[in-house]
Amino acid sequence: MTVPSVVRAHVDPAAARGQQRAVTRGSLVVIGHGAFADRAEWDAATEWEQHIARLRAAQTRAPRTIVSHASAVVLHRLPWITPVPDRPTLTDPLRATAQRTRYVDKSPGVGRLLRTTLVDGLPVTELVTTAVDVVLRYDRGRSLAVADAVVRRGVAPADLSAAFAERGSVRAHRRARQVLGLAAGASESAGESVTLLALSDAGCGNVVQQHVFRDALGTIGRVDFWLPEHGLVVEFDGLAKYRDPVLRGGRSAEEVVVAEKIREDRLRALPEVRGVVRPVWRDVVPGGRFPSMLLDAGVPVSRGLRVVPSW
Repeated sequence: MTVPSVVRAHVDPAAARGQQRAVTRGSLVVIGHGAFADRAEWDAATEWEQHIARLRAAQTRAPRTIVSHASAVVLHRLPWITPVPDRPTLTDPLRATAQRTRYVDKSPGVGRLLRTTLVDGLPVTELVTTAVDVVLRYDRGRSLAVADAVVRRGVAPADLSAAFAERGSVRAHRRARQVLGLAAGASESAGESVTLLALSDAGCGNVVQQHVFRDALGTIGRVDFWLPEHGLVVEFDGLAKYRDPVLRGGRSAEEVVVAEKIREDRLRALPEVRGVVRPVWRDVVPGGRFPSMLLDAGVPVSRGLRVVPSW
């Protein structure tokens, strides 16, 4: 990860005017109050790297603050369903109310026990606090993806529940409890977390994640979700394995497609498997066709089951 360098505004008036001319010409990009980045570095950076540069600029200007919420997700390199917010989020231990400016969102920290750590030299909420902050502020899909990833890193689900209980009476507590109740860490990607959420909303209770299937030839592999009562395999298809050279492992996209087809044929040949469905992102997001895919596969869907808000 190559984060663009933060260039501070010059105190010298003549030098400061030179920086403003560079902004006008486009060779410098304004990324915060009195902070710039080189245009070439900025354009070469990912949105995650750009966000870290922005939060570096913001936190340096307000050194008592702590990187939190979505910005903490970015700094911890946890999964985040795009887009990454333009403005960094910082928690101010001395603020009692939220504040939004052109370049930063400040969250109130008065009365909160803020557990922090250092990442890349910046003070940031530690994993448990970050996950609970996200669950309480953002939609369920992003929240579960973050909570799952935190559990995969070794945080006990009970620790998340305890940190949530410390917050006392909060808004959206039912939604938060549902998300934390699903965060077992078995999902290996944000897409799998969102698919698990969609399965829960559809009323699918007995869902086994990362189930390993075998046949006479040996191990077929792990599947994302196995619904044993219905003999259904659900494989979230994020398409990255076809596009990312690292995930392809030296194979062409065509070779990956063929391997996936052979794998699926072996799964379908098993006596206990009655069907395989492969939803993509647009299927599992709210309003997608995943419930219809489940119905077509013979799985009853409780359309009226939802007792929590959607995303």
